[in-house]
Amino acid sequence: MLLKYRFATSHDGDALIELIERAYRAPGLPKRSIPSEADLFDGPRTSLGEVLDLIAEDESRFLVAEGTSGLIACALIRAPGASRGDAAYFGMFAIAPEHQAAGVGGAVLAEAERQARKIWGAAGMVMTVISLRTELIGWYARRGYLPTGRRLPFPFDEHTNARRTDFDLVELAKVF
Repeated sequence: MLLKYRFATSHDGDALIELIERAYRAPGLPKRSIPSEADLFDGPRTSLGEVLDLIAEDESRFLVAEGTSGLIACALIRAPGASRGDAAYFGMFAIAPEHQAAGVGGAVLAEAERQARKIWGAAGMVMTVISLRTELIGWYARRGYLPTGRRLPFPFDEHTNARRTDFDLVELAKVF
């Protein structure tokens, strides 16, 4: 599949919310849907305000991938910071369910890495993944992202719609 990449603008806010919600929280996602959090949370994954704030930040970019049917994937990248050293941050990675398991995820991740190196000279990428998402952690490991040994508490105070509380966040990193 031929993907066209660009950075999101505020005009993409609603489309990004729809994509993120479908990828993470939609009921009845197919079994191949690795990022589904429907069994962990009720309610929305993010908000239009949060997405628009991230788009407006100087030190972050929402990478979007478009195919012939429009927006099919997105990922947030953030500039290296004090807590990450020379590594950029990667998050809010979402792929439309009908395009999962088709190579889109690996292509978008590679483009996010390329952009982080190009824009900020990042020496690597870091992310956090819910510890219960072992299939997703394995997917990232096959692409060079390994656990750093650092585990962070999940911010349940910000996500009061959790169905479970028996998990935390695993930090994964890759050096370019």
